[in-house]
Amino acid sequence: MKIQTLISALLLSMVSSIAQGQALPTAESSMVSTLGPNLPNLDGVFHYALSASEVIQFGYYQSGETTYATDLSGNAAYTSPSATRPFSVLFAGGVVLANQAAGGTTSFWNISASQGYVTRHWIFNISDSFSFLPQSPTTGLSGIAGVGDLGAFPTQGPGSGPIGAIITTSGDRIGNALSGSVERTLTSNTSISGSGTWGVLHYLDSDANSGLDTSQVSGTVALNHRIDARSSIGVSAVYSTYSYSGEEAGVNTPDFQTRGLNLLYQRVLSRTLSVNASVGPQWVSSSDSALIPDSTGVAVNAGISYANRNTHAGVSYSRGVNNGSGVLPGAFSDSVGASAGHTYGRNWVVGLSAAYTHSSGLTQFFNGPTLATTNETYDTVYGGIQVTRRFSTHFSGYASYTGASQSISNSNLIVPVPQNALDSTYQTIGFGVTFTPRSTDLGQF
Repeated sequence: MKIQTLISALLLSMVSSIAQGQALPTAESSMVSTLGPNLPNLDGVFHYALSASEVIQFGYYQSGETTYATDLSGNAAYTSPSATRPFSVLFAGGVVLANQAAGGTTSFWNISASQGYVTRHWIFNISDSFSFLPQSPTTGLSGIAGVGDLGAFPTQGPGSGPIGAIITTSGDRIGNALSGSVERTLTSNTSISGSGTWGVLHYLDSDANSGLDTSQVSGTVALNHRIDARSSIGVSAVYSTYSYSGEEAGVNTPDFQTRGLNLLYQRVLSRTLSVNASVGPQWVSSSDSALIPDSTGVAVNAGISYANRNTHAGVSYSRGVNNGSGVLPGAFSDSVGASAGHTYGRNWVVGLSAAYTHSSGLTQFFNGPTLATTNETYDTVYGGIQVTRRFSTHFSGYASYTGASQSISNSNLIVPVPQNALDSTYQTIGFGVTFTPRSTDLGQF
């Protein structure tokens, strides 16, 4: 039963990562599972929601420009009740109609699946997540602001996966993450585990300014120990590689690698509150040490989650090296994210989500006779709020607001900033109607 409980939590945690956009770790990650997302209970029932919305954007494509679009979208989820062969699938996607600034109809798709297999001493899992997005994600399950999926059960936007946290304003892109893991129990409280992940970010446009194509491979080995019913610790070793291709890749985009050792800790503080953290040194090396010199830093992942019947909230922090979001050939980032949702009675739900990321490039160049870093940094912040009102048993309406801003500092930069990187502020207003035929609570599909 202990193993069955562990695999359920582990798989739900993976689905949560997928919902955040194929979350390959920006810092070296933990094998200790965290609390899962607030998806439907393990009832073996297929849940879905359909939404129609009108979205207004101010200043997204050009400062002072207002654009309008009609969005048709949907979310769907299924989680099997099986404890020995747990399976989960999650979908969020739709079409954006008559968006004149983007050149007509566009679409967005996020599909993920996870399959586990549990024996007496072994736990196996394989998962894959795929997304197609016309822009960088921000808030909600799909990452597309204004479509109605920022609600009572808060989910951060896909800011930590291959697509990354730096906002680019155009360019269709594909993000995919394939991962597998295995865990072997050594004693009733101790296990050893390993995982491998392959991720890719690919821009479909042939424009030289569309973005850097990225592929990354990561492997983790961990030793995990449960101290008591509420606490667990562990230690892990992580190795990751990053490589670049595409129109923008060239002599200034060397491959690089990271290695890390992490101490892991997780504790359930109460029935409603839990914390998890991992911290350790992170070493960076590259195929061209003149451009990306060897360095040592600290990687951190930490989070706190709160959940009761009417309120769900969470705060997370990560620090470490990542792929650069298709903009930088490698970046070191500090990210803070927060989300919350509260249900008022039977008819009202308020959901909030916000994130801030500071990213700096790893690359340095010769500036005359001296070697100087690029000083290329990106400060990205976005946040959103959605209010949902029940009309009837299965119909509800919502209104949402999302604001995003990004500033770029490139005082010593030799290579121009990619033209599709946002260097301004924009706002999005959305309102629409949602149909949820199998929902049990307002705001949950």
